[in-house]
Amino acid sequence: MKVEKFKQKATICFSTEGSLDVHFFLAYHAENHPGAETILDVLNSEKTFIPLEDILTDEILLIGKTEIMYLSLPSGESFPDNLEAVAIPAKVELLNGEIMEGKFFTDLPPDKLRLSDFLNYTPQYISLWRDQNSLILNKGYILSVKQAD
Repeated sequence: MKVEKFKQKATICFSTEGSLDVHFFLAYHAENHPGAETILDVLNSEKTFIPLEDILTDEILLIGKTEIMYLSLPSGESFPDNLEAVAIPAKVELLNGEIMEGKFFTDLPPDKLRLSDFLNYTPQYISLWRDQNSLILNKGYILSVKQAD
């Protein structure tokens, strides 16, 4: 049975300090929520290797997702659809010294709305929403996070 897929562009930044422009192959219907599959769904799945298309060469690569430090999404990405989500402004420092500012959005219960709760109760890959572009961070490469203004 063939599952219809669509492509979504992202730039992957690896722990080796290289980067790669790719297309993710996403299903029109997600397994765990209404709507289409997202890049976060793929990254937080049980799969160790994910198929991606190298935009420059059109080759299909199987990428080991544990070495993905973060992904940069095109600037057209919007804020989460969940209108009840709470924004937590944050400044993130990665192991390589890069510092990124943005907002984490969460719909955790009211008693779990601290930054520490968000980081401890979310999966390995999390979205940091920014004005210029949004990022998906691998928590394994985060050195520190602090609340931003």
